[in-house]
Amino acid sequence: MKIVVIGADQGLGEKLCGIIRQKGQQAAAGMYRIENAKNSGAEDGHLLLLTDVTDPESLQRAADVIRYSWGTADAVVDVAGVLTDGDRTHNLMDIDLQDVRTELEVNAIGVLSAFRAFYPVLNKNGRFVAVTSEGGSFSNKGDMFPSYGISKTAANKIVQILRETVKDVEILAVHPGRMNTEMGRTTAEIEPEEAAEGIYRIVAGETRLREGLWFIDYKGCEMPL
Repeated sequence: MKIVVIGADQGLGEKLCGIIRQKGQQAAAGMYRIENAKNSGAEDGHLLLLTDVTDPESLQRAADVIRYSWGTADAVVDVAGVLTDGDRTHNLMDIDLQDVRTELEVNAIGVLSAFRAFYPVLNKNGRFVAVTSEGGSFSNKGDMFPSYGISKTAANKIVQILRETVKDVEILAVHPGRMNTEMGRTTAEIEPEEAAEGIYRIVAGETRLREGLWFIDYKGCEMPL
């Protein structure tokens, strides 16, 4: 398989690239900054891409590299995400609106931008996976990280609408669990390696999904909307 990972600079994306290589498959590691590859180890054996999800031209150039290097990709996984410092420490009445805009641009609009750019180079019947969050579920009534939850709810809705619009690839929203990463350390329950392994199994078709499911966790279980 040939798999593009957007947001491979660190954490889940970095681990996912490593697992793809361990499985004997090919990974294209999409970086917000290419220099991050030296720190993350993602440059080791991977095709490197510059993928800033807030910059559609960056994504288009990356898709062009895939077309030139591979022809097509079997799957694209968008792991890119942000949780601002302001969202960690403020409620929705106090948070700076720029933090809200930043999270919406990366976590939600970024999903749409990534899909638009890479859809033309996805194999028919390929998979596009947006890593979202349980925070994007209306059944999650907690007020922790409110702006993050808003952005992930929007991302889930984008996935739902894309599934109705585009029928020749599978489009999924996946909750990766509460991982021990820079973003989620305070609420961590699992290591990113476990989530990465689960997402790989979904992408590779090793985890069988019930027909019609599209918002799932990293084990392939249905998530509440």
